[in-house]
Amino acid sequence: MQNKNYNTLIYIVTAYAVTMFFSCQSSQGNQNYIVSEEAPIAEAFDVNLKYTDSGRLTAVLKTPRVLDFTNKSFGYHEFPEGIVLDVIDKEGKVSVITSDYAISYQQTGLIDMRGNVDIKTADSTHLQANQLYWDQNISWIFTDQPYKSLLPDGTINEADGFDANQDFTILNSRINEGVMFIEE
Repeated sequence: MQNKNYNTLIYIVTAYAVTMFFSCQSSQGNQNYIVSEEAPIAEAFDVNLKYTDSGRLTAVLKTPRVLDFTNKSFGYHEFPEGIVLDVIDKEGKVSVITSDYAISYQQTGLIDMRGNVDIKTADSTHLQANQLYWDQNISWIFTDQPYKSLLPDGTINEADGFDANQDFTILNSRINEGVMFIEE
């Protein structure tokens, strides 16, 4: 009789263990992550992006880190450690733009660059500013912040804002002060 009770007990324990084992669900495929609404949906490191237009390389963007906030109602990409952007014209000439920080807004095509913004154009024009905006949709660059430009002929211009097309063939500068060399 004791052997029968022992076997019954073993069957009950086994049935209970098997029931418990199969009733547990794997949480691996059903994880609910709590993500802050302020967090980016993606983050990338050591980025080297190449932009093309009709098969022609038009720009190369390098950055140590990019944060993707395109899940927001006004989506953007943030470059908290700065950028180096090589812009290549149709003749293959390269202009280089660097900044300590940048943010690119998807809906407007506007890029806001801040901190030691430095532009060296293919024709050796050098422009330095604290902040600069680039409207990619209309190929226009502008700022209301102080800037300094150094032209290949030695001309130096300091002013409190400007706007220009992206190849600097049109430049509207405000409140200028500088040195200009004129041939007699």
